[in-house]
Amino acid sequence: MRYKVRPRGPMRDNSRNLSVRMTEEQYQRLCRYLALTGLPVTTYFRKLIQRERVRARLSRFGLNPHPGVNHIYSNVRQIACNSRARELYPEAVRQLEFLTDLLCEESDHLTQQE
Repeated sequence: MRYKVRPRGPMRDNSRNLSVRMTEEQYQRLCRYLALTGLPVTTYFRKLIQRERVRARLSRFGLNPHPGVNHIYSNVRQIACNSRARELYPEAVRQLEFLTDLLCEESDHLTQQE
């Protein structure tokens, strides 16, 4: 047995127009925040007004940094193992290896904090 669909009353329109004046620097900062969060302007302002937590949109490697770190580490190891690179730029290769070790340590540190 089907229930009879009751007609709805008129929907309320609670939308309001909001005008915001800002300097060019403030506008550029707003654009950066919008790019970080991935939210449209109206949603971003609504969350700010309601004091909701505005979260940054996570990148492809945001949840698990290991794949990105592994890609970087693999590329650096290929460069470091190349004998020609070691001949031409030995100091640069050493610096790359040092930075990748730091990157791996930081990645492990971040993973342990979660």
